[in-house]
Amino acid sequence: MSPPYIVGEPTPKQGEHHTSINALWNLKWKKRAGLGIYPFTEGKLEDLEEVFTHFEENDLKPPYNFEEYSKPFFPVAEKLEKQAKEKEEEGNIEKARELWLRAACVWRTARQPCPMAPNQHIAWSRQKVAFYNGSKLHDAPLREYLIPHYHAKPGTKEMYTSVPVSVRLPLGAKPGQKFPVVMTIYGLDGYRTEHTRSSTYHTTNGFASIGVEIPGTGDCPADPNDPTSPDRLWSSVLQWIHQQPWVDTKKVVAWGVSCGGYYAMRIAHTHKDMLAGVVAQGGGCHHMFDPEWLEIASHMEYPFDLTQVLALKFGYDDVEKMKIDSKSRFSLLENGIIDQPSCRLLLINGMLDELFPIEDSMLMMQHGSIKEARFFEGIKHMGEPYAMPMAIEWVANLFKGIQSDG
Repeated sequence: MSPPYIVGEPTPKQGEHHTSINALWNLKWKKRAGLGIYPFTEGKLEDLEEVFTHFEENDLKPPYNFEEYSKPFFPVAEKLEKQAKEKEEEGNIEKARELWLRAACVWRTARQPCPMAPNQHIAWSRQKVAFYNGSKLHDAPLREYLIPHYHAKPGTKEMYTSVPVSVRLPLGAKPGQKFPVVMTIYGLDGYRTEHTRSSTYHTTNGFASIGVEIPGTGDCPADPNDPTSPDRLWSSVLQWIHQQPWVDTKKVVAWGVSCGGYYAMRIAHTHKDMLAGVVAQGGGCHHMFDPEWLEIASHMEYPFDLTQVLALKFGYDDVEKMKIDSKSRFSLLENGIIDQPSCRLLLINGMLDELFPIEDSMLMMQHGSIKEARFFEGIKHMGEPYAMPMAIEWVANLFKGIQSDG
């Protein structure tokens, strides 16, 4: 039986922003673009307005044709890339960086919510190029590393693959220095190429910062439909982290955001001996797979059809099949994970989360080891703008209480 969810009874709801792309822009995205809030971090409102003007006369309605949706982004992003190259050739590094990252933002928006159409796959490839062209120009550079998937399952597609991650060290880092590490586990539509904001928070606090994708998103090599694949993934990533000369191995924290919060809840139990602590922000663990929840959450807070995107992410071709069997296969309660001992775990979110029900964070506190939690009344998914500063403080205090490995 599903609970009477805090956000409401299990009956279908639909936000007005779901009626068309033009409605999505005007009711939800335009304000976020003006404030530079995800998915528009490092972007400029003027760039996005140039794109979304197209939809005033050529509006799209669901079910969306994502090939058509992505087309008007291309000329705007390409123009920004051309300007970025020119500024880089002139030696104007600061302006070149800004333009590369603005282009990456446009490409990011073109492939939302995840690459489904051919043009969106192209946009994702070009986003990576533009992002890393710009991010390497930061005073504290952010670069891509490829981690061998040491623990890939034999005889599967995971074999002979690598795990791409974004890595950033604090400004002025010198050979021989060791840093606490925060590994950001990204979510449903935010990938390792969205790592500037989090890494800036971390590096300014003196932490090294790593961004990694979850199964079924970005370029993650883990099998999205295998519930145990993330355990092999994190074993490979954490093995690599612990091998790096700049890592204080006693001070490694995983921080999962949104759908990454599901993986944060899992890793806190499965890899507790390799982590000092874990933050699970905006995540789910059990009721997120309720058929009733998947029905009502489909057209609420998320910009697109949440259940469709979740089905693709978890490796299902059919939404209805996900509703039938995902809970028995992926629930951390059903598979006993949350009854195991864990490292220190902070659960943080808004009480009115419409992507992953707050009941899941509450459920975590009723099982296994003692947890820490902060839930924000009247706030939706992720608990922002309150969650990030509070979680950063929690991580900093955690590191302060641990003796360095030297």
